[in-house]
Amino acid sequence: MGCYVVGSAGTQEKVDLLKKLGFDEAFNYKEEHDLDAALKRYFPQGIDIYFENVGGKMLDAVLLNMRNYGRIAICGMVSQYNLDQPEGVKNLMQLIYKRVRMEGFAVLDYYPHYSKFLASVLPYIREGKITYVEDIVEGLENGPSALVRLFRGRNVGKQLVVVAHE
Repeated sequence: MGCYVVGSAGTQEKVDLLKKLGFDEAFNYKEEHDLDAALKRYFPQGIDIYFENVGGKMLDAVLLNMRNYGRIAICGMVSQYNLDQPEGVKNLMQLIYKRVRMEGFAVLDYYPHYSKFLASVLPYIREGKITYVEDIVEGLENGPSALVRLFRGRNVGKQLVVVAHE
């Protein structure tokens, strides 16, 4: 769609996968001592659009690097799940200074638009312009271990549990 896209991942294997999938750049956030500096390297002019699915320190660094009138879509904050004491976000004033719009969403909000989404996206998948990776585990009995793999960053791609093939 003409965007410059940078991804972050927690292993070199996943960074390599992001590049293979067509990201312009990707970096291993676990190897960065200063996320703010890393984002400034990849976005010297700032970030226009950020898809938030991490939270915590990454969100704090992103807020410092947003451009004026940027947009943040929040789908999740995986770094904050299962914590007794979630981390606070310190840079929220950037939303005011830079007039950034940050909005949460849940996929269920868009269910009525699913057929339009499929009509739009399926041709790109068929043409190979959109690719995806699935990490499939067989059997409901393996669901709990798949969930643990997901939260430990051991999955590669969308974590799925196949309950039955029918």
